[in-house]
Amino acid sequence: MNKGQKRKASQSDKMINFIMAVVILVVLVVGVYATYDKISSGIKEEAIANGEAEATVEYLAEQADMTVEDYLAQYGLSLGDSLKKSSTETEMTGCMTIANYATYSGQDTESLLDGFTDAVTEETVLNDLSAMPAKTVLSEEAIAQDMETYGVSEDEITDETTYEEFQDLLYEKMMEMYQAQTTEETAEDTDSETEAADESAEADTSEAETTESEESETDAE
Repeated sequence: MNKGQKRKASQSDKMINFIMAVVILVVLVVGVYATYDKISSGIKEEAIANGEAEATVEYLAEQADMTVEDYLAQYGLSLGDSLKKSSTETEMTGCMTIANYATYSGQDTESLLDGFTDAVTEETVLNDLSAMPAKTVLSEEAIAQDMETYGVSEDEITDETTYEEFQDLLYEKMMEMYQAQTTEETAEDTDSETEAADESAEADTSEAETTESEESETDAE
């Protein structure tokens, strides 16, 4: 081949160039994904730390300086269809038995079972407990006490009301009581402020009248 004459690219050259382009593209994509993954993970962890997002299984395991598998194993759990690394703390605890949840929360198993009937044992899974009828899992005394404390009427709970629904109802009643108390306190504060303002206005009026009277007496002299 003469000097200065360009060699035509063979099919092999074209294939090599194509492979190199694909390799470069893959490297770039992997790099971008890795960077995004780190940024995304950092944002998520910051949100969890600030209380703006619920902790995930993976985050909790990292905080405990354990692998996800070992972290879950101590509570009788493992990764699967119902539990993944991205599962929230609530989803994780829902898969625990009452005994394992007691360990997780640092509570006594017997104290957690207090108020429940024999239908609930330390081996009962929390998700299963939530779906069971409240009147089946709670003693009559416990239900009566809760109803009296939070103002739940007889027609608001039936034989079909689940334990989770009953807990939601109690929470709703508690929030209503809190809001009513807050409204009452706000009204009392407003009344006090209005009364104080009226007293101040009366004092100002009285002072003005006294000053005017004194000035009139001075002019008369």
